[in-house]
Amino acid sequence: MSDLARQLTALGHTVTVIGEIPNYPKGIVAKEYRGRLFVREKYQRTDVIRSFVLASPRKTNVERLSTYLSFMVSSVFAAAFVQRCDVVLATSPPLFVGVSGYVVSRLMGSKFVFDVRDLWPESAVYLGEMKRGAITNLAERLERFLYRKATRISIAVPGFRQRLTARLAVDDKILEFPNGVDTSLFYPREEAKDLREKVGLQDKFVVLFSGNLGLAQGLRSVLQAAKLLQNESDIVFVLVGEGVEKAKLIEERNRLGLKRILFWAAQPHARMPAIISMADVCLVPLKNLELFTTALPSKMFEYMACGRPIVSTLVGEGEALVRRANAGISVEPENAGAIADAILQLYRNRRQREELGQNGLRFVREHYTRSQIVAHFERQLVELVAHSQ
Repeated sequence: MSDLARQLTALGHTVTVIGEIPNYPKGIVAKEYRGRLFVREKYQRTDVIRSFVLASPRKTNVERLSTYLSFMVSSVFAAAFVQRCDVVLATSPPLFVGVSGYVVSRLMGSKFVFDVRDLWPESAVYLGEMKRGAITNLAERLERFLYRKATRISIAVPGFRQRLTARLAVDDKILEFPNGVDTSLFYPREEAKDLREKVGLQDKFVVLFSGNLGLAQGLRSVLQAAKLLQNESDIVFVLVGEGVEKAKLIEERNRLGLKRILFWAAQPHARMPAIISMADVCLVPLKNLELFTTALPSKMFEYMACGRPIVSTLVGEGEALVRRANAGISVEPENAGAIADAILQLYRNRRQREELGQNGLRFVREHYTRSQIVAHFERQLVELVAHSQ
């Protein structure tokens, strides 16, 4: 969303972002924000209002709900600092941000665009994070309410359209706003060589995963693949990020005695292009769930923009995109043997790695640059406002 705000500002629009007081990823509020309800800032010419949130380093359902609800309420009050706007865009999950967006849009008399990055609570049920019952029923009612009240619904992947229209008559509301990549930030970096030397990986074949270390990613199969490759002493796995599964994954790595799997903390966004460029192969794993047939993870575009070949366990739309771009090798989800074989194939074939990496780089520059995507989305928003006047 920061890219969207920055580029809309660059296109001449006045943009204000209301977001949480910084506490991600550890749930600890940064010292300079503690004890403050609202903080006004400027970020790359965009006005930002940081709003109070009940942050917690623990991630139980109760703590998560407290975080979501506190921001839902405080963000509505934060909107009092904002002049009337033409469009209120709220991005989900969590759903409660949609509630804030709807309330603010009503108070301001603005158009309400509900941006859907994930189909929640459906995804939480599939992953076993929630069981079907009173809470999920309530969440689904809230979800349907927001879809009905939204002036427009923007979706991250085309497959969401079918899932939404199967439940509600909202086809005429849907705008496509896919994930993409900022190619002015993500491109092959020369400093990757220096970074390799700095972290002691200059003579290694680096297999990288970056992002959320959660249930959806099925990263246990990556650890099992690493176990199958443990006789290949040059191959090192680097997993960058945080998530609910991280502690368990580290514990399993230690139990299996896998010394060539490194876990790095989440890194600043600006540092990620160099880290990705350092890798020889990048992983895009997801669990084997029907829900993920529509998934197009944003990390995939970042990898391709840095010219890195991909080993993917995506199915459906994701697999089709990797094939269309000819940017990597797709294998069966959660199949450690297949993941290991694909990594080994690329390890032994430098020319194939380079060809796949260059194919992906060309593909994202032609079809998935953030500037192209935002420009198209901006035209749709302008038309929406113009037709209502």
